[in-house]
Amino acid sequence: MKIKSPILVNIEYFFFLVAMNLARIIPLKLSYFIASICGRLFFIFDVRHRERVIQHLMHAGVAKNRREAVEIGKRNFVHFAKVIAEIFACRGLMKPENISKIVTISGSEKSKELFFSPGKSNPIILICAHFGNWEMAGQGYTISSGIPLMSVMRPFDNPKIGEYITSRRTGHTHEVCDKKGAIRPLLVALKKGYSIAILADQHASEAEGVVVDFFGHPARTHSSPALLHLRTGVPIMTMMPRRINDNFTFDFIISDPITYTPTDNKDDDVRKLTQIFTTETEKVIARYPEQWMWAHRRWLDINRERD
Repeated sequence: MKIKSPILVNIEYFFFLVAMNLARIIPLKLSYFIASICGRLFFIFDVRHRERVIQHLMHAGVAKNRREAVEIGKRNFVHFAKVIAEIFACRGLMKPENISKIVTISGSEKSKELFFSPGKSNPIILICAHFGNWEMAGQGYTISSGIPLMSVMRPFDNPKIGEYITSRRTGHTHEVCDKKGAIRPLLVALKKGYSIAILADQHASEAEGVVVDFFGHPARTHSSPALLHLRTGVPIMTMMPRRINDNFTFDFIISDPITYTPTDNKDDDVRKLTQIFTTETEKVIARYPEQWMWAHRRWLDINRERD
């Protein structure tokens, strides 16, 4: 990660604080309106990311042609502008007493019973993606399940902004650990009865991941969830926090519990298990493509040399 100069760090942080305080004082509906305008402007002027989104949508087969990819791409840019607006407002809007008005849970009835029954919930290895509003998913999960959570966070390019975001994520029921050397604290958290959350939808290095199929193309995916499951037996569940509308309401789309009986071939077990949870996230992204981070260089066979 390239280290920024202190001057640039402080300038970025100043504008971040300005945006944060504006988001606090203006109504959420107005924040969404401003975000929609900003998203459309970024789609016009951020040529590099716009073209990458269009290419990836067609590469994945989600868009049949460029025209369709452009339309999805516009909605995608607006979506992520709204995510930024929501990050500033999340802590003040989401509380235990109003969680039922903000979050619905759909998908596996078995997972609802096992993992979203406060007082009786079981810990899980929670797989999320940069989909919907993943930043509010941790707080939403801990309130809805009654289980404390530890999530993995990579360092921010701007450390001051990173410190602020971390402070908003954490609380008495939500802790974070650094991506580097995360396996040990995650194992400790599981032993303490915590759930753990891992964003597992971005490109992993050769040392960190295994190659699986994602929308019909090779993508190297973080293998740590599979390794943790094989070591502890704690079930894996995917949870995709889809935005429903502009009233700060979300649907947590959850999979069935994912378990795997190990064989004498550990490498093959890890790859197969990683493919299972990757396929689960792919199903949801395919249904709501405008809510996933298509600008990320996810695949090995487009916009990235093999490494």
